[in-house]
Amino acid sequence: MKRTYQPKTRRRARVHGFRSRMRTTGG
Repeated sequence: MKRTYQPKTRRRARVHGFRSRMRTTGG
């Protein structure tokens, strides 16, 4: 996944991709 500053999908990516991903990877 490429990391680009996109305010349009920034919120969704952060809420669904960041938090959920960290929880699964970090445990």
